[in-house]
Formats: sequence, C-alpha cells, structure tokens
Amino acid sequence: MHTTSAVGLTALTAATLGCIFGSGLVFWLFTRFGLSLFLAQLALFHLLEYLITARFQPSKLSFDSFILNNGNSYWYAMLLGVIEYCLCRGNSGPGLLSKLFMPRWICASIRLIMLLVGLVAVVIGQALRSFAMIHAGESFSHVVATEKKQEHKLVTDGIYHYVRHPSYAGFFVWALGTQLCLRNVFSTAIFGYVLWRFFDSRIHYEEQHLTTFFGDAYKEYKSRVPSGLPGIH
Repeated sequence: MHTTSAVGLTALTAATLGCIFGSGLVFWLFTRFGLSLFLAQLALFHLLEYLITARFQPSKLSFDSFILNNGNSYWYAMLLGVIEYCLCRGNSGPGLLSKLFMPRWICASIRLIMLLVGLVAVVIGQALRSFAMIHAGESFSHVVATEKKQEHKLVTDGIYHYVRHPSYAGFFVWALGTQLCLRNVFSTAIFGYVLWRFFDSRIHYEEQHLTTFFGDAYKEYKSRVPSGLPGIH
C-alpha cells in the first residue's frame, strides 16, 4: 500500500466505485431501471468494505479490502442475477403470476412489494455488516483467522451481544435484498441456498478456531447467542 502504483490503483478504484454508486442511484431515481440500482448497491458495498477497513482495521488494509477479488463464484452469482433480470425484464416473479391469469393489479402489487422488501433488506443487511466491522475493530478480518494474534479478542458486546456472526448475517440479507429489488425469483432462491451452504461451512470452520483461541468463554458465548443465520446454530 506504500507504492505509488498501489495508491493510484486504490484511488482509481474508490473513485470508480463512487461514480458507479452516485450515477446508478440518480439514474434509478429518474428511470426506475433496476440494473442501475443493483450496480449502485454493489458499488456502495465494496466501497464501504474498504473505507471501514481503512478506519477501523488499518493494520489489515490492502487493495484486497475492496473484496473485489471475492472469488469467481461470487461474480458468477451476480452475473446470474443480471441475466435473469435482462431475460425477464425485471418481471420474473409477477410474470409467473400473470401466466396463472392473476389480475394485473395483483401483479403490480407484487412488483412493488418485492422492491420495497428488497430495499429494506439491502439497508438492514448493509447496516448490520458495517456495524459489525466497526464494532469488532481490529478483531474483524475478511479472512478466517487460524492463529490468534495479540490484538485478537472475543467481542461479545454491541451487535455481537445479539448475533454471533452479524457480518455474515448482514451479507446474507443484503445479497437476497439485491435480488428482490430486481424482482428475480429464481436468483433469490439460488442465492439463499448457495449462501446458506457457504456460511454453514464457513461458520463451522471458523468456530473451530475460535474455540481453540478462547476455550470455554467461546463455548458459553456460542451456547446463548444465535449465529444470525436461519438453521445454523
């Protein structure tokens, strides 16, 4: 992060994400074009990942903090949502109902409900993840810690008093919200299933190390605080 090229790349990436967020949001407000809102949500998410890391986890800061290199599966999933939206013109859910000869007003109501629920989910999910990163401070990491470092402590207050893995829960809710905003029925279902499987495995793996780091203190914490994701203890 101390080389001129690295600083330049970081600045360019942040500026690009900021422009995508701003222009996407403005374009959606005037046109209600779903993909522009989706791009704005996506850009803001990755921009906040970097900015919060820079402020609250500075020792871990790098270009990777944008988590743009989040794996091919992540971008394939996002592409799937875009493809469904383009093929169905943002109408996959209400479109199915119309084929069942539902009245137009019901289909229109479903469109509005999916958008509103999606917007609420995106806001709640983003807030939950951001607050989790902020409150955990240097104890938060984008990578599962396999060795306990000096600054690593067990955080059980704040948002962690109610949810063991608020950053995972936040991302889960946020991701589903983005697809609901696009009115993508199939992508919403696929996102939910794939993300649940991923976090189920990741939480199990991470908590093995947390139990090693903190022993009975973590076992007691785990026994009384839910993970934050349905069906994952």
